[in-house]
Amino acid sequence: MKTSVVLQPSNIEMGEIIKELLSSQDPIYNKVWLVSAFANANAIQRIAPNILEAKARGANINIIVGFDVNSTSAEALKRINSLGVASVLVHNARAGHTFHPKIYLFEAAGKRAEVFVGSNNLTDGGLYTNYEASTRTVFEFPSDNEGYTQFFTSLEPYLNPTGSTSQVLTSGLIEILVKRGDVPTEKEIRKNQAKTLKPKKKAGVPKSPFGVENIKRPPSLKKSIKKSSAAKTRVGTVITPLQISGTQNFGELLWQKTNLPASDVQRQKGNVTGGLRLVQAKWKVSGAFIDQTTYFRNDVFGHLIWSVWKTMPPGEKAETTFEVNLLGKGYGVYHLMISHKPSGEAKQGNYTTMLHWGNLAETIRNLNLIGKTFNLYSPPPNQTEPFIIEVK
Repeated sequence: MKTSVVLQPSNIEMGEIIKELLSSQDPIYNKVWLVSAFANANAIQRIAPNILEAKARGANINIIVGFDVNSTSAEALKRINSLGVASVLVHNARAGHTFHPKIYLFEAAGKRAEVFVGSNNLTDGGLYTNYEASTRTVFEFPSDNEGYTQFFTSLEPYLNPTGSTSQVLTSGLIEILVKRGDVPTEKEIRKNQAKTLKPKKKAGVPKSPFGVENIKRPPSLKKSIKKSSAAKTRVGTVITPLQISGTQNFGELLWQKTNLPASDVQRQKGNVTGGLRLVQAKWKVSGAFIDQTTYFRNDVFGHLIWSVWKTMPPGEKAETTFEVNLLGKGYGVYHLMISHKPSGEAKQGNYTTMLHWGNLAETIRNLNLIGKTFNLYSPPPNQTEPFIIEVK
């Protein structure tokens, strides 16, 4: 057994260690526990590809998260839930008992186990930019079998929580927590943090005596996508020339719009809309017509990172990847924008959410898809992206 200390940002970012161990081939860690008091969407998105990679190899992955003091976002929980791994939320309903551990355990049966116990949360700060400290304990098997068994047993209340204070993470549970106000949005968290960190400018308040230390920022999420592809990923550009054959790799059909109008496919007279309106289109989920003002923003794309869209009136925007199949031909994977304007909710018949065609617009126009059927599928099983667009 060997023990060392991981100091962030002095040594290495915990986020990079987690990604490295999830993707390790020698040894292959077949059991993983990620235990954190708090989580945000960016941090989950950064490690999601590595989690799915490990899951595809057959790893048993467990994510245990708390949501006390409004520090875990709804978007983070939705992203965790979309990974399809064993996930549990822990919370003591009695005030003053915050769930606060941070434990990351990677076990390769019969070979090795690595355990990190420290201060790093599943947030961008916790994994990359905060000042954090953790102990790293490495067990080599079979020589450390007895010591590891004792160590694991001591941590088990947090690795495998039971009782009424732990609940399996589901979309229904997230919905309840959002309605109760127990988990804020990323936007609300940023707003509260901004208030806390805003410099005091009142008369008589002395200037802070503390200086500034430059710390490396987390890797850009867009750059992470670029590194795994052969082409640029700016909004509306093709990422990789995938060819789709049949629907065997499609995820769940999320929405369908028949008899596409000219305005959705860039063929109307005058100024084109630039996108496809995501309306009700008589689409039902669980036997009931969807509410188009919330379905796309909260249910279909709610796990994405949404930011302010500076229009009049203001709206929101998010970006993700779409694998595109038009009239039976694969056109590759595009990075496209989705916009949402809540101001349209009060106007009967108005759309609130739109899928923007970006650099795909000219192709859409040239194919003349008026009257065709648009299908939107979720990402393939065990993937968080790309979504799949099919027009036929």
